[in-house]
Amino acid sequence: MDMLDVRRAKERGCITLKEAARITNYAPYYVGQFIRGRKTKGGQVYNNVAWVTTEDKIAVYIKDKRRIVDTDTLAGFAVLQQKSSYVLYGLIAFCAVALLFMQNVLYVSIDAGISSVYLSALADVQLVKEVISMSSI
Repeated sequence: MDMLDVRRAKERGCITLKEAARITNYAPYYVGQFIRGRKTKGGQVYNNVAWVTTEDKIAVYIKDKRRIVDTDTLAGFAVLQQKSSYVLYGLIAFCAVALLFMQNVLYVSIDAGISSVYLSALADVQLVKEVISMSSI
């Protein structure tokens, strides 16, 4: 923006996006999105890329945005969040129990496999002892 554009915009009561950002506590590019998205009134200064709006338009936008939030809706979200947390905790508990069950099954099957190997090895040792004892007779 050159000085002529700024002067004309100031004469019309326009403020820059930086000034609007200070009022709204939003970033300047976000305020620009309000204007480009036609959520609030504003415009470009001539053929420049600088966007401007007025304090009144920003105040109206903020007031409308605050009006949209309904306390009943917020209470409904709180109840939904609480119920969904119960479901999530239940799902976590179910997964923990399922993992413990699968771990137990795995340990039992491994133990059974090891036992069968040792029993078969013990049977082989006993068979060898019997063969040796028979051959010595």
